[in-house]
Order: sequence, then C-alpha cells, then structure tokens
Amino acid sequence: MVEGSRLQVAGFRMLLRQVSSSISVLAVVRRFDELGHAIDGRAPDIAVLDVRTLDPALIQAVRRLRESAPSVKIMLVVDIIDSAGAREVMRLGVSGLFSSDADPHGLLRGLQAIDAGDVVISSTASGPLFREPTGPIPALTAHELRILRLVAKGLRNDEIARRLAISPSTLKRNLKPILSKLDATDRASALFAAAKAGLL
Repeated sequence: MVEGSRLQVAGFRMLLRQVSSSISVLAVVRRFDELGHAIDGRAPDIAVLDVRTLDPALIQAVRRLRESAPSVKIMLVVDIIDSAGAREVMRLGVSGLFSSDADPHGLLRGLQAIDAGDVVISSTASGPLFREPTGPIPALTAHELRILRLVAKGLRNDEIARRLAISPSTLKRNLKPILSKLDATDRASALFAAAKAGLL
C-alpha cells in the first residue's frame, strides 16, 4: 500500500482478518520508489496501491511495476479518479480500479476476483473510466453487451453463466466474438477497448 495513512493500513489489515484467512498483507511501503524492493523480497500475488490521484508519478510507478514484475497483479484504490488517468492505468494492465469510497467488503471481493485472474472495476470508479468515447464503437449485440458488463463487474465465468442461464462452455464460445470485435486478447484489454468506445 502506498500513500495510505497508518490508520488506513491498520484498518485494512483488520478487515482482511475478519473476512478472509487466505489473504494477508506481506509488506507496506510508503513511497513508490520502495515498491520494487518490497516486491522482489516477497513476491506477492497482488500489489494494492492506495493513492490520492492517478498522477504521472503513479502511472510511472505502475509502468515500472508491470515491466519488473509482470506476474504481480495491481489493484488501485484512488481518492480522485480522472478519465484520462483511468484509461491509462487500465491500458497498462491494472487488474483492479476502485474509488476510496468503495464498500470495504466489495473491495475484498474484488481482491479475490483479481487473485482468480479477473479484472475488476468498482461501480464508483467506472464513471470516469467509461465516459467520453474516444474510439470507434464496435457492433456488439445486446447479449454480448450484457456479457461484457458482467465481466466489468468482476464476475467469474461460472457466475456470469449462472446469471445468463447458459453453460460455462456456451459462455466461453460467446466471449470469443466479443474479444474479436474489440480487437482484444483478454478481459483487461477488452474492458479497456470497451471503455474507449463508451460501451459500458
């Protein structure tokens, strides 16, 4: 966690202990330049960056982290989210974007979804990200849009399949044309392309 107060860190640790015994805090750093050393020494699954804004220093830290430790997933908890910054960090491969106003239990569910390989954008963070279309709008069907919006909520494939009353194998087949139409290779790049097109 970066930039968060000691009180926030203590509260986060307590919340983790109450909700999940499988997630623990390995290290807390106070500055971006400490991130690399902390990750090299402990190899965490997820780096949670609790920051004030998506400023150039944060974006540069995310870029360096993606290059030096590509297997570490990144979750951002941000006080002030602007649309340009949100799109840039998603383009860099951030796995989670949350407003600091997000429900704490929702944040923990997001951590679990990110750990499972999903990309999660909280509803409080989605407004700035999905505003102002900046690219061509792909021709997705209503069914494909519904799937894409469920993906944006961080739901796993089996959860999406249950909601749509289809089998997981059918859902996988339905996801392929969505990725193709968005010129995406995975969920993260699909959500970024959808954000640029103003689809969500």
